[in-house]
Amino acid sequence: MKIKTKRSHSRANAPILMAIFSAFVMFAMTVHPQAVYAQMETGSGESGAVAGLEQNSNESDEAFSPEDADLSAPLSGGPMARAKLADLDGIMEQILQQYYVPGGSLSVARNGKLIYAKGFGVANLRTREPVTPSTLFNLASCTKAISTFGVMRLVESGRLRLDDRMYDVIGRPNLVRGMRADPLVAQITIRQLLHHSGGWNDSSGFAKAGREVQRLAPNGLPYSEAVRVLLATPLDYAPGTDAKYANGQWNLIKYVIECAAQKPYGQYLQEQLASIGIRDMCEESRGVIPGQASRYGGFPPHIITGGQRTVPLMPDFGNWMASSVDMVKFLTAIDGTRMPGICQNSFDQMVAPLPPPMKNNPNGSHFGLGLDSVRVTADGITYSKNGGKPGVHCQIMHLPNNTDFCLMLNGGSAPDGGSGNPMGPAVKAIRNTLNNVSEWPRIDLFADYP
Repeated sequence: MKIKTKRSHSRANAPILMAIFSAFVMFAMTVHPQAVYAQMETGSGESGAVAGLEQNSNESDEAFSPEDADLSAPLSGGPMARAKLADLDGIMEQILQQYYVPGGSLSVARNGKLIYAKGFGVANLRTREPVTPSTLFNLASCTKAISTFGVMRLVESGRLRLDDRMYDVIGRPNLVRGMRADPLVAQITIRQLLHHSGGWNDSSGFAKAGREVQRLAPNGLPYSEAVRVLLATPLDYAPGTDAKYANGQWNLIKYVIECAAQKPYGQYLQEQLASIGIRDMCEESRGVIPGQASRYGGFPPHIITGGQRTVPLMPDFGNWMASSVDMVKFLTAIDGTRMPGICQNSFDQMVAPLPPPMKNNPNGSHFGLGLDSVRVTADGITYSKNGGKPGVHCQIMHLPNNTDFCLMLNGGSAPDGGSGNPMGPAVKAIRNTLNNVSEWPRIDLFADYP
């Protein structure tokens, strides 16, 4: 999704003006970086690019999708020099400056212990509230990993099976008058929804459903009614024969959780999260709540008002908000290095290859349950999930050396003033560092974040 940005100069003149302005900002940033960001709220100041990190001018303001780039792919190039965990500070500072990001947070755990947790920049340009490791960021599509955790807990308690047919859990809804569902919809399983293999994709099925909801009710429908429209949307392929990233299928997963748990989705998930030591995570609200990072887009950064925008198929079920520390708590409960958040069989199911006839990607990676990418090499297993929408960039990743990290940013723009995505170069630099740390600290900071 692109953010339309207002520019005070034409594209033709942009390179000249950017060169002049960057020279000024580079000087200013060496004096007081946040002084420059303070002017951005009113558009009277801009920050300059900093050399040293690869630039990515991806026109999409969404986080990298599995089809755009696999951030879990093996890193190319020769071995990197030995690194220190403190090198992460410089990476974050460069990313914020180079991509005009107001604020970000990064947390890292190794063998179940929190060894790094820091905030950078500001959560709000107007109030100057600093980002801390406890600042809440919108998770966007990283919410899918949270929902999967809820599903696996239902499976472990015997209230759900991955190969149950969706209709066996939610019942066969009475479709909107005049609509008919493809007969194959009745064959869709919970596992297929979690694998993005339920039969729809975003570019056709989900888009058609959204337009139909908008036609029927411009102000949105109750969620149970919107589900009826989605289920009547023509399938793009036979369920279980292909895997195409599709947000619409995850709206159905939330409904499945409600039906199986016999309680509201949000209430059920918060109970499950509390059992693994996560108590501050919450669903996004219509506005900004205390402790939440505001979202910014464009160049210079302008604020994106409120929390969840009105989305026809998600009027009551938005994304989750969490801190980077809480997301690393989550990862260390999933992989079992801190505590067994799920059983071994549940973990094995989450990272298992796609069932036939579906195949792995040519590069060897594949969707996991609620994960963008799972890759097994001689070094071990790597899996990840990313999330993005205007003013939101979030990445969670598990590395083969039992290292988990979460990166969160509240904006980003390309150095030429257009939309930009800082996640690719940021994640690559962070992974390079974590793969080459020569000496790990013997600490556990989790006690500081109960």
